[in-house]
Amino acid sequence: GSMMTPHVNPRATEYGIVLRGTGRIQIVFPNGSNAMDTQIKGGDVFFVPRYFPFCQIASRSGSLEFFGFTTSARKNKPQFLVGATSLLKTMMGPELAAAFGVSEETMRSVVNAQHEAVILPTPWAANADQNNKNKVESLPSIIKNDMIMNF
Repeated sequence: GSMMTPHVNPRATEYGIVLRGTGRIQIVFPNGSNAMDTQIKGGDVFFVPRYFPFCQIASRSGSLEFFGFTTSARKNKPQFLVGATSLLKTMMGPELAAAFGVSEETMRSVVNAQHEAVILPTPWAANADQNNKNKVESLPSIIKNDMIMNF
């Protein structure tokens, strides 16, 4: 199972239709609290309002195929919250590190740790060695919450 990078649509609501497979969709209110975390399967339909961060996660036992589209007369550019094209990369600096209560070096290593851009391997699919586990355990608790680290 893999995960589509958590992202936000700044100009449009996104609609999705699960074509086949099973998985989960996690949606967060703009204030960071959990809006929805539910299982999805072939035939399900979902929508995500603009500005609500969300991600789709394939089940451990197979794939998740869905078709998604957005509603906007203007060009909608999803803002990815993690990964190689993370919005955080554009915000890198002492202010971002201070907001998370970590050094700039720590913030830079966290933001630059993910090399994939849109589809991320899950911990059980990736061959994570003990060193990677130790790196996660040493992160500040604000960074290793369920939404970001446990998929």
